[in-house]
Amino acid sequence: MTTETTTGRPVKYAALEWRNKQGEKFDSYQEDSLCYLKEDENPYTGKAIELYENGNPSLEGEFHEGRAHGEEVWWYENGNKNSLVTFRHGDRHGPHLVWYEEGQLQIDVCYTEGKRDGRHAVYYEGGQIRSEAYFENDNLDGSYTTWFEDGSKRSERTFKAGEELKRMEWNQKGEQKKLNNWKADGTPRN
Repeated sequence: MTTETTTGRPVKYAALEWRNKQGEKFDSYQEDSLCYLKEDENPYTGKAIELYENGNPSLEGEFHEGRAHGEEVWWYENGNKNSLVTFRHGDRHGPHLVWYEEGQLQIDVCYTEGKRDGRHAVYYEGGQIRSEAYFENDNLDGSYTTWFEDGSKRSERTFKAGEELKRMEWNQKGEQKKLNNWKADGTPRN
């Protein structure tokens, strides 16, 4: 059974450190390390916060038994959200969202047990979709489409378990590009 340190109120990230199994200490997250309050022997459970000089939050996160667990939210200094990542037992699990500084959504991706799973969308700053892809178990699986900023299609690709099966690309005039290793219908040349 793991003993843990729990505090009733958030601590500053500066009060935390990460340690690996060999006991090495780090000021920030390292793979296969756990979070501790400095000078404490037990993994940390609770909230952590970091503030800008103006008093606005820059980062808030939650930990359980030394691992990120729950939402981790980053903010721009102007108070707008920068990103939101959801963790479960140290792995990304759930939505991972990123915004431009003025508040427009930039990236929308979902994780399951640390792996991309489902729709992954990226947007231009004006709100137009830039790319949309589908993942299963961290592999591209299904359509992967990109667009120019004016909304016209740039490319369309199809994947199965990470293997590219089909590819077509267009220029900004809407004319299909000739690709060396792909036929006009998007299938690979043999």
